Amino acid sequence: MGMKRVIQFFVLLLVSISAFSQRRLTEATIRYSISLADTTDSSLNELFNSAQYTCHLKGINSRTDLVTGMGKQTTLLLGKSGTAVLLKEFGSQRYLTRLTSPQWNALNQKYEDNKLEITGDTTRLLGFLCKKAIITLQDGTQHEAWFTTELVPVYRDFQLMAKKLPGLLMQYEANIGANHVIYRIMEINYNPVPQALFDIPTSGYRLLDFEKNVQLEK
Repeated sequence: MGMKRVIQFFVLLLVSISAFSQRRLTEATIRYSISLADTTDSSLNELFNSAQYTCHLKGINSRTDLVTGMGKQTTLLLGKSGTAVLLKEFGSQRYLTRLTSPQWNALNQKYEDNKLEITGDTTRLLGFLCKKAIITLQDGTQHEAWFTTELVPVYRDFQLMAKKLPGLLMQYEANIGANHVIYRIMEINYNPVPQALFDIPTSGYRLLDFEKNVQLEK
């Protein structure tokens, strides 16, 4: 075997190993824990320690559920149309907002054109090798994130501030209102995700238009 064929053989071998070590996530349920990054307020700590954040992935659609002691917020992203549906529950109050693709992009404009710096730091979460990234938003604020290339969602728009990362977010910093929180992966379930989770309620919710939803977010 000539040197050229030897080189080609090893290149193909490396490509095959890389492909084998990656799993494309087309359908999965991912659960994260939530904790406050820094606070001395025990009541706030208790509130967020009991919080749950769950992502349901099904093809190019996603559903995220954020549940805290303050209420529940669900975001449905319908990849084919680029539209979104927001469901919010605060006690007995329930709101539903439909967003066109331009409106959804406008609502999350702060996450666009961010800068990603992948460092040389690594760790393991749930047994997956993770790399550290520093995400700098338009306003200059920086967030630390850990991601793995061993799991690659086919549709990553649910990772709002890290859609360009070549893998799944395993741990990252974000803001809930005025609180700086850390999301850390706890479980990945590869079982089929029920289609019913993406059904849009037809009753029981007060319709809230885009402008009023923006005011509610502030």
